[in-house]
Amino acid sequence: MGRRLRYLLLSVVILLLDQATKAWALARLRPVAIIEVIPDFFRLTFATNRGVAFSLFADGPEGTAYLLSAVALLAAVMVSYQQWRTPVGYQRMQWALSLLLAGILGNLIDRIRFGEVIDFLDFHLAERYAWPTFNVADAVICMGAGLLAIELLREERRGRGDVS
Repeated sequence: MGRRLRYLLLSVVILLLDQATKAWALARLRPVAIIEVIPDFFRLTFATNRGVAFSLFADGPEGTAYLLSAVALLAAVMVSYQQWRTPVGYQRMQWALSLLLAGILGNLIDRIRFGEVIDFLDFHLAERYAWPTFNVADAVICMGAGLLAIELLREERRGRGDVS
C-alpha cells in the first residue's frame, strides 16, 4: 500500500500546485492581464476557457459546461480505476495515470467553481507564433498522455517480442 500511496500523494501535490497557481492568477494576474517574463517568448496572461483543449467547444450551447464536467468526472473515475488495477511495479504507467488524474481533477474543480478553466501560461515567438494559453493541469495532462502513449507502445512491442 505504501507505494500505491506515493502515486496518490503525487496526484494530490500536483493538484494543490495547480489550484495554488490558479488562485494566484485570479488574485494577482487578472487585474493586470499580462506580465511579460521573457520578451517575445514567455508571459503570464490571464485567460479563461469554457471549452476543452485549444478552446474547442468554448462557444457551445447552454449546458456545455455541465457536459464537459460530467465527461471529466467520468475520465477521473476511469483513470483512478485503471491506476488501482495497474500493479505498482509498472512505474511509468503509475506516473502517467497520476499525472492524468491530477490534471483532470484540477480543471474539473475550475469548471465546478467558475464554469470555466483558468489559464495563464503563454508561450509565443514574437507575436507570429503562439501556443494556446494553458495551466499546470493542462501541462500534466499532456505529460501524462505522452507517458501513457510511450508505455502502451512499449507494451505492444513487448507483446510482439520486439523489446525486452
